[in-house]
Amino acid sequence: MPSEIHRMNTLCIIGAGQLGSRHLQALKMVLQPLHITIVDPSEESLKRAEERYQLATGSAHHQLRYVKTLGDTAQSFDLVIIATTSNYRREVVEKLFETCSVKSMILEKILFQRYEDYQKVEQLLEKNHCQAWVNCSMRAMTFYAELPKKIQSGPLTYLVTGSQYGLITNIIHYIDHIAYLTGCYDYEVITGALDPTPIDSKRPGFLELNGTLSVHFKDGSHGTFTCFPDGEIPFLVEIHAKEYRCIVRENERKAWESSQKNNWQWQEVNAEIPFQSQMTATLTENILKTGACPLIPYKKAAQLHLTLLEALRAFLNTSSGKKFDYYPFT
Repeated sequence: MPSEIHRMNTLCIIGAGQLGSRHLQALKMVLQPLHITIVDPSEESLKRAEERYQLATGSAHHQLRYVKTLGDTAQSFDLVIIATTSNYRREVVEKLFETCSVKSMILEKILFQRYEDYQKVEQLLEKNHCQAWVNCSMRAMTFYAELPKKIQSGPLTYLVTGSQYGLITNIIHYIDHIAYLTGCYDYEVITGALDPTPIDSKRPGFLELNGTLSVHFKDGSHGTFTCFPDGEIPFLVEIHAKEYRCIVRENERKAWESSQKNNWQWQEVNAEIPFQSQMTATLTENILKTGACPLIPYKKAAQLHLTLLEALRAFLNTSSGKKFDYYPFT
């Protein structure tokens, strides 16, 4: 009779930092027993991840293993979550496939720092028959995910404003959401209203930008994203279409909707924005049970990433006085 561990699904989280530890917390809510390996070279990060897991709610009896290198992992995984920073991610994917068999993968964004990494990883995924998604999570949030039922037709106008929210590290979420709502993935980036001087990211070694960035989609949809460098302006999302519009105040978990069928009367509704430490459980259960996931597939995500990042690299090379042959963002 096979041992219990062989009947368990095997998962791996690579990168036990802020995001990786939140993914781990969420897995505690998965009801079926899992064998989970957490990989990070930092003893401190592994310890913090273990502490956060112990504090998380959930009754599942998983088997956990904390290791410092990929060489210490199992040979086969049903799902791998790669939560490293962008500068190491391609290397991690390569090493993973050198030693392990992987059925499914979720990668954090921003994906990679170099143009060639995107095609290389796509080739590795295809060669190893591994399905992969990118964690642009608005597609998996109930309020945002259900908007296509309310937006009858495009094009649409999409506005994001707020202070110090990390424009570049977060903008891919909203560009992806526009693509999700419209089905259009071809767009151009307008960088002329960005602040010319980059600032240091919250994560050491990476850059951020403030100001306004705009995107124009081929179907006529427009997005404008403004991040103020100081102040405490609350984060706000506005979506306007012909028959529907909404204003979302994510920090308050509230939205206001107005539609043609309701004579444009405003109605307040709940707009729950789950934490990553809540969302990963549902994503994992879907993948393990059905092989499906609401997140954007890797190939489409790579297309959206490269359009944005190439424009940002050109902007930096013109405005910053430096020449970048990579994307200094994560």
